[in-house]
Amino acid sequence: MNASRFDIALQNGVIAHHARRFPEAEACFREALEIAPNDPQATSLLGLALARCERLEEGARLLERAVQLDPRQPGLRFNLVDGLVAGQDYGRALGVLHTVLDSDPGNLQAWLRAGDIAQLQGDVAGAVEAWNRAHDAHPAAAAPIARLAKLELGRGRIAEAMLILDTLLQQSTGDAEILDLWCQGLTAQREWGSLERTASNWCAAERTNPKAWRHLACAQFELGRVRDAAATFMNALAITTPTAEDLSMLAGLQLHVLDYERALATLRRAQALDPEWPGMLSKFALLHMYYGRLAEAEDCARRCLTRSPMDATALKVLARVRRGDLTDTEFSRVVQLSRQADALPDDRIAAAFTAALVLDARNEADEAFAACQFAQQLSLERDRLEGRGYDPVRETERIARLVAHFPAAPALAGKSPGPRPLFIVGMPRSGTTLVEAMLGAHSQVFACGERAAMRQVLREFLALDPAGQAPDERQLAQWAEQYYKDLPDTGNARCITDKHPRNLEAAGLIAQLFPDARIVMLRRNPVETGLSIFRQEFSKHWEFAHRLADIGHYYGLCSRLIAHWERTLPGRVLTVQYEDLVADFERGAADIVRFCGLDWEAQCLEYARSPRPIATFSAIEAREPVRLKPRADRYRAHLAPLMAALEAAGVDPETGALAASHQ
Repeated sequence: MNASRFDIALQNGVIAHHARRFPEAEACFREALEIAPNDPQATSLLGLALARCERLEEGARLLERAVQLDPRQPGLRFNLVDGLVAGQDYGRALGVLHTVLDSDPGNLQAWLRAGDIAQLQGDVAGAVEAWNRAHDAHPAAAAPIARLAKLELGRGRIAEAMLILDTLLQQSTGDAEILDLWCQGLTAQREWGSLERTASNWCAAERTNPKAWRHLACAQFELGRVRDAAATFMNALAITTPTAEDLSMLAGLQLHVLDYERALATLRRAQALDPEWPGMLSKFALLHMYYGRLAEAEDCARRCLTRSPMDATALKVLARVRRGDLTDTEFSRVVQLSRQADALPDDRIAAAFTAALVLDARNEADEAFAACQFAQQLSLERDRLEGRGYDPVRETERIARLVAHFPAAPALAGKSPGPRPLFIVGMPRSGTTLVEAMLGAHSQVFACGERAAMRQVLREFLALDPAGQAPDERQLAQWAEQYYKDLPDTGNARCITDKHPRNLEAAGLIAQLFPDARIVMLRRNPVETGLSIFRQEFSKHWEFAHRLADIGHYYGLCSRLIAHWERTLPGRVLTVQYEDLVADFERGAADIVRFCGLDWEAQCLEYARSPRPIATFSAIEAREPVRLKPRADRYRAHLAPLMAALEAAGVDPETGALAASHQ
């Protein structure tokens, strides 16, 4: 026998098998068998490769022959077990394991596999018994207890699983399997801070384990640091072979950070691997919707739902592009997903809001409002689990601090270190998307959507206050530079827009950091605004959006801020009443363009034809003719908490302006 050729063929086959390239592995093992036709290992490995290719009978014959060739080698029996399990022949697989245990009653691997097979059969008691037998025979081995913990996780008994894993972690600090299960438990408990610390330490200790990076990316995403999450997830994919599922997840993160070009490139890579992968199709549906390609968005959503009928994103996109016109079958799936207790909370919330959209389109206002209430109850439960919630007293104090920090306009000097920023702010659902779409159609403006950069700068600014510190010139310059990090290529644009509504809170700091910035403050009928917020699926970081009373309270704080910035930043801010803008859009648009220091361009009125993406709740409406679409009268019977909160805050119920007595 040519030992060298045989060994090389066998080794290449094993490498291909581990990489799941089973046809290549088969060819290598056949080459080995041509050299040594009766070699039990090569025979067994070929049988296993055939089983993986679903050639089960042929594979089983070879696996059994390998055992006959060398009955004393347990590894050949374990390969036979794997082949039988691939064919779901669990009874024969257990029989083979018992032949191993007859001669070696304490065989750890045999007991572990017996428990695995029992679990596959739904025999929880049998699985627990087998793993306990493994633990009794090998008390120092972590694998049996880890499997018990994993079983508890799968059964939703998270507390019990974490107790088991806590003991294991103390015994096996760096065990990757245990760390993975611990991170799964933290994810189930939605303890994102703990997950980030655990995964970060794991990444530092084992930089080539993709699971560590994936868990870290999950924590960063849930904590609102989506750009960090995208970079971390790319680290995970760099040390493995990405699947269509992996690339679809990365594209989703890239869409979250408004990196549409990279998202498109990533989705095309996923498409090349599996043209009908549901996750890829649902992300493509989103991207098409953002670009206004509604027919393409609907096609991708439907293709996704063919393979994954309960995909929350595809159902949501389909409902939006069809303006709520779903079939009864599609609607029943939406409702079923919203009520499915074991579904992901975010998917249930999305489905409940989608149900509300469909019911509203069917003119069933009471039922639509009940669906919104259910969605918001789910959102509040998610907040409770993650230790988050809206505190009116705390928010009032925070806004008061912002007002106190900027009692007058800051001194102006220099200019912005990049394209002049145009901030479009106010309550969400107050017209910020419309104004950005109009400005974004200008030849000198690059529209950036809702950027998170200024929110981070504001957090850092407020963090100095408890220590009695004030930012010096160096810190202010650093923040200004920080704001411009991670901008897309803006070409030759003189200005960029940033339409994150909550940058209203940062108007004083914006004026200090960017002397040439302009701030457009939107105000809309507060009852219409509040209802619209309540009907939309805001991210969990908008804590005030889940109760009508909280929405009314926060509206009052925003009204106070608008009044304060009007007094302290004359010439730097422009207050736009949404209803007036819609009533005479050409005049209102021209006023905004002039305020921003730009020459008027007629194409600003043709914003709906712009090829740029619009990734907000108004992605579809912003491409339609501008018009008022009041809804509050249809829901008036349900809006008492909102109206009472607005009255208590001194907010004009028509314009949203703050009464003089409350300023």
